[in-house]
Amino acid sequence: MKQLKSESLVDYLDEKLSSDERSEVEYMVKHDTNAASDLAYLKLAIETVRLNAIASKVITVCQSLNATSSEQPPTNPVTVRHMFRTGLRIAAVFILLFCSAVLYKYISVSNQSLYKNQFVPYALSNMRGTEDRNPEAEAFRNKNWNQVIELYSNIQVKSNKSIFLAAMSELQLSHYAEAEVLFQNVLKNASEDNSFQEDAEYYSALAYLMNHNEAKGIGMLNKIKSDTNHRYYPLASKISGIDLKIIDLKK
Repeated sequence: MKQLKSESLVDYLDEKLSSDERSEVEYMVKHDTNAASDLAYLKLAIETVRLNAIASKVITVCQSLNATSSEQPPTNPVTVRHMFRTGLRIAAVFILLFCSAVLYKYISVSNQSLYKNQFVPYALSNMRGTEDRNPEAEAFRNKNWNQVIELYSNIQVKSNKSIFLAAMSELQLSHYAEAEVLFQNVLKNASEDNSFQEDAEYYSALAYLMNHNEAKGIGMLNKIKSDTNHRYYPLASKISGIDLKIIDLKK
């Protein structure tokens, strides 16, 4: 399933899409929770703007009524004024609720929260025979992260697999800068060895975010989200575009 762009949602709300395009957007919103969430936020934002406009008009009318009432003595109860005040209160409540939701969203979304939600421990497959029975792989399976790193440092010829296991161990120890460098080494070897490339892309994006390299992390995640054939697309596609924009704003 391809990713739905924010521009398509805006055009959908503005009724600028063809019938086929509208059907495609509606299908995506129905089957993609992120798209549905983004559409809900856009609708709420539009509703807030509309309520703000209504509130401004109500205030203008109330001011006009107050000016008129000061010039002429009241003869009958001003029921209309009460209705305007009620409408103004309702608009204010909606605006307050929206602002509270936006504020909570802004505060709750961070590099740390995204990392916590998206980090999945890497499971090294168990291969038959002795091909995969080396000390570094065994230490990784046993979650002995420091031993993995120590063994890696003593290896003369470092394969992508060896580098990746060391990078994941650094990530598990919250050594984000060290993990970032190692993941980059895996990616640099793409022309000679493309093993662990997609793994390194996903986990390097998380390391970037935690090492305060938000632009690189967001760029890598968007790259993965745009490729439905990527091994980590199912994980990356769960990340809301709004969340990534909030993280980018906070950097």
